[in-house]
Amino acid sequence: MGFVVERYENAPRFLEEAGPWLTANEADNNLVLALAHSLAGTDHPFHEPVFLAAVKARGQVVGCAVRPPPDHLDLTPMPAGAARLLAERAVEHCPGLESLGGAAAVATEFADAWVRLRGGDGRIAHHWSWLVLREVHAPRRVPGALRLAESADWPLVSSWAPLYMRDTGAAGSVLAFLERRLATRSLFVWEQDGPKCMAAISGYTPNGLRVSAVFTPDEHRRRGYASNTVAALSQRALDEGRSHCVLFAESHHVATLRVYERIGYRPLHSTVVVELKRA
Repeated sequence: MGFVVERYENAPRFLEEAGPWLTANEADNNLVLALAHSLAGTDHPFHEPVFLAAVKARGQVVGCAVRPPPDHLDLTPMPAGAARLLAERAVEHCPGLESLGGAAAVATEFADAWVRLRGGDGRIAHHWSWLVLREVHAPRRVPGALRLAESADWPLVSSWAPLYMRDTGAAGSVLAFLERRLATRSLFVWEQDGPKCMAAISGYTPNGLRVSAVFTPDEHRRRGYASNTVAALSQRALDEGRSHCVLFAESHHVATLRVYERIGYRPLHSTVVVELKRA
């Protein structure tokens, strides 16, 4: 099958051509679709040079890639051979690319092509299990309630950022992410004589969103705060008209994944993050 890579100068044009294909599997394509919608607006934390591309076969979209600096490059599923062509185009437009994410076969094909062209090395740094929820199964209730985080919570919540990074190996600036979520009223805490757990919403798509940055400090764990926080936040999204929520966690965090599954999240797919090391 012959592939053609088309690069787009702006997100609205990208969404016009690739949006229907991405939305047909909206939950699976949450990362790329949400990034494109964010880039189509004016209030986002990204900067140039943004890379937006679609792979086409016989004129039809079969895969997409988005890279909004300073974040890494994200790839949708696509046929074998397509990621290599994307890498050949991305080399020109993604200076300083340090990591990328996607299904294992797609991400490693891209990384192998990138290393052949630029030198260096690539290694898988994370294995993520993605889950989707369409109906909440209420967990055992614990004291307290979900509420929006407020500016008065920032000293405590910001102190959790390095602990969250310790536990998850999260890349990028978690502190900047949480600060933005606070400013956009999309950061939440479980309140019970003070915040006991946090979670954020991001990754907005036409009918869904992503739950992220779920964290409970050590001294408050194993009391049901995380399950109640995620369940309440997911139910809030459904009540506001979203058809689904997605989230991801490291695949080896089996206990965490089980918590999410007990409240209604179901396996969706798996992805990896590949770190690129310069020669």
